[in-house]
Amino acid sequence: MPNLIPDWLPWMRPAGRLLWAVGLLVIGLIIIMVLMRRPKSERPATWAQCMAGAVGTFAMFALAYAIVPHEWITFADKYLQWGTTKFLVRSGQEVLFLKFPFDINMKAISDIIATGIYAVMFGLNLFLFAMWQKRGAEKEETPEAPPKTSRFGRPLRRRAPEPATVGASANGGDA
Repeated sequence: MPNLIPDWLPWMRPAGRLLWAVGLLVIGLIIIMVLMRRPKSERPATWAQCMAGAVGTFAMFALAYAIVPHEWITFADKYLQWGTTKFLVRSGQEVLFLKFPFDINMKAISDIIATGIYAVMFGLNLFLFAMWQKRGAEKEETPEAPPKTSRFGRPLRRRAPEPATVGASANGGDA
């Protein structure tokens, strides 16, 4: 497969598959956000709509939980060469007036970043599922009181004048 990523920066071509996967994931998330803006249909979903949704959901899961973390680990191992021989902190090294009792190698940092990708995608997954179930619910507003109707059952366009009170009689209300 040809690498179509330009070499503007030295890391762009080695990160080509990672960039394509992240780009497809972002495009998929944009499509989901656009679909969530539409109100929920009153009619039940058709078989074809359900299958298209299932394929799209599977593709997003495959991108978010398989391809993007795998390509990150591959990029960090092969291009950045974050292996077990490169260290962020060595045992006994002082950092901010503290002596570290253990080593932190770059492979551990790469795995922590991959775990962070999983955590962010899982949180986004839960958020999107909840928002998908609530789509269209914000637009349904219940009025405080039902509109008044005439004697014939039609809604009134304007308020009827209030009837005269019993205390205000024809003699000016002085009793």
